[in-house]
Amino acid sequence: LATSDTLNGKIDAPYQSTAKSITGWAVKTTPANANGVFTNANQTVTYVYEKASGAPVTVKYVDEDGNELATADTLNGKIDAPYQSTAKSLSGWAVKTTPANATGVFTDTNQTVTYVYERVDGAPVTVKYVDGDGNELATSDTLNGKIDAPYQSTAKSITGWAVKTTPANANGVFTNANQTVT
Repeated sequence: LATSDTLNGKIDAPYQSTAKSITGWAVKTTPANANGVFTNANQTVTYVYEKASGAPVTVKYVDEDGNELATADTLNGKIDAPYQSTAKSLSGWAVKTTPANATGVFTDTNQTVTYVYERVDGAPVTVKYVDGDGNELATSDTLNGKIDAPYQSTAKSITGWAVKTTPANANGVFTNANQTVT
């Protein structure tokens, strides 16, 4: 990992070795003979390294306005080790943008992976116009929108007829279930 160093001295004189600072690596094992005395035989002091821990990768899940939709996750690993993130399954939301760095390798700097979500389409709202016996007086309308988006229905003007009942759900929000306004 790095060039070896040679220490020289008189027999029985003490020597001290130190581990080198090597970018991306951490000392795993300091040898028992890191310090000692010179003898009439060659000696080898070996420092064993392992990949250093990389900086964390933060995985965020946000809407188009940057609002957090779920708790961020943190991925950890050794420098140069691969990481792989995945989008969370969030009810009512679909991934709009999968980031280019959804997969990558750990480095010595913090990284952020951001999944951007958009609302999924809600189930349609059918608006019916009927008489007291349930007979259709006009063609029904269909309202469409994203889940949790508001909808507003209005009574049709039908010649010879007046609105008797405005339903409680004349206004509401789109859900994942079909709704009917009568």
